[in-house]
Amino acid sequence: MQIIDDLKNLPPGLPYPVATIGVFDGLHLGHQAIVKRVVRRAREMNGSGILLTFSPHPQKIISPADAPSLLQLPAQKHRLLSKMGLDILVRFPFSRQVSRFSPERFVRDVLGSHGVREIHVGSNFRFGYGRAGDFKTMESLGRKFGFDVFSIDSVRFRGQRVSSTVVRKLLGQGRVALCRRLLDRPYQILGTVVRGSGRGADLGYPTANLQPASELIPATGVYVTRATVNGAVFVGATNVGYRPTLGEPAEKPVVETYLLDADCDLYGEFMTLDFWCRLRAEKRFRNLEALKRQLGCDVRRARKYGMKSDSVLGVCAAEIDLLRKR
Repeated sequence: MQIIDDLKNLPPGLPYPVATIGVFDGLHLGHQAIVKRVVRRAREMNGSGILLTFSPHPQKIISPADAPSLLQLPAQKHRLLSKMGLDILVRFPFSRQVSRFSPERFVRDVLGSHGVREIHVGSNFRFGYGRAGDFKTMESLGRKFGFDVFSIDSVRFRGQRVSSTVVRKLLGQGRVALCRRLLDRPYQILGTVVRGSGRGADLGYPTANLQPASELIPATGVYVTRATVNGAVFVGATNVGYRPTLGEPAEKPVVETYLLDADCDLYGEFMTLDFWCRLRAEKRFRNLEALKRQLGCDVRRARKYGMKSDSVLGVCAAEIDLLRKR
């Protein structure tokens, strides 16, 4: 997949460009349906499948205080889109000036001069200043500027439309198993292993403390996770929280993972962490011995889960390298 930072750098003379437009944060099932349609049509027409996204997220320009925490870092999105067979990803630089474009100016200045033949968007697609343009607007402008526009129905799960907003809400409730259904993969964060207080080792469960690069961390609690570091994969028991039993609660949630059957120094290493299910909420225990007993129970449940599911499957080292270069 070719990554381009502006439409002006789009290669000339592309065969039958088929495109879609949007933020595509999270690449959930609804997003995947659109990308698959674009890729399929491009293959049918011996053309090029193109996704035009915005950098940064438009809301970070229009109203930074209300901008959502992103579900993915760019490298995570790029890796998934490449696996789906997309030919070109255009990261269009979004600015306050662009945010004021009318729907017609957006189509004329952004899309009209690049030979796009088809545009496929979700049925709830909106664009232009004040979100004034919708599918019918795009369809009308397509006739004017020489491309066809196609709508794709929203994907629904248990009667509710799948959206990035729904995924964020579920993560805020710790419902990572349901998020896995909506994403068709576990929710993943990534970052660097840093030194912690060492209290986990004192309790017999040394942890890898993650300094997340990801913006959105699941709700506090204890989770079964899959950790990947240096190409090695481990089942983990991960605590996200403030460590209330240890006497000095953290100022912000700490992400610490006990890696089952791991015996290595991970400080300074890059690690990805996939969230599979939530075991329990974080709580204050009456003493350290009670906490230690609960940790033992958490680890046993994580091990049992890992033995019964595909959560121990690996992630290839090449993909980890791509994420490291985010």
